[in-house]
Amino acid sequence: MAADPHSPHSPRTPRAPSPPSPRAAPRAPRLAAALALALAAHAAPAPCAAPAAEAPLIAKPALAAKRVAPTLAWQDGPTARALTVDPGLQADFTPGLSGRPVALRASAVPLKDVSAALQSPVLRDESGRARALPGGVIVTFAPGTDDAAAAALLALHGATVSRRLSASAWLVEAPAGLAALELANRLAATGAFVGAQPNWWVERSLK
Repeated sequence: MAADPHSPHSPRTPRAPSPPSPRAAPRAPRLAAALALALAAHAAPAPCAAPAAEAPLIAKPALAAKRVAPTLAWQDGPTARALTVDPGLQADFTPGLSGRPVALRASAVPLKDVSAALQSPVLRDESGRARALPGGVIVTFAPGTDDAAAAALLALHGATVSRRLSASAWLVEAPAGLAALELANRLAATGAFVGAQPNWWVERSLK
């Protein structure tokens, strides 16, 4: 007996699967590609951040060196005496100025209105007294040294006699200022003389 195709009890013929729609076809490759990218991003190590540049070291400005007056010395016989330059004074030896042999003027540099031959820096000795160099060096010879021998000895050491001061002391030519101190120290260092020191102007000590 043939089965009635319209009967509810008749077996159904299995339906063949419908082919995928054209829109759904590319979805699988897209999902696969997105999944592959996500896995790759998760597995790959994060790029190392570039190390931050170190902040430049800014050196603190050095403190200005404290101004210290230069220290000199003069040879007082066998003893070296310290001298300190007074940075605020200059000695003016212009003749007749204020009726004094020297005027101490406030200045940190050589005086422009006075000849270099008539001025000197002011120096302070160990007692604090002011000293200045009007020019000339006093050289002492051994007793009995005659004029010719004294002049020859001074010429040997590059000095020129100005005049005799006593039986054993002579005044030697030297310009005013530190040049006189330099010559005195040089002559003293030779050992050829009993002594050599600048022709000092010295401030009178107050009583």
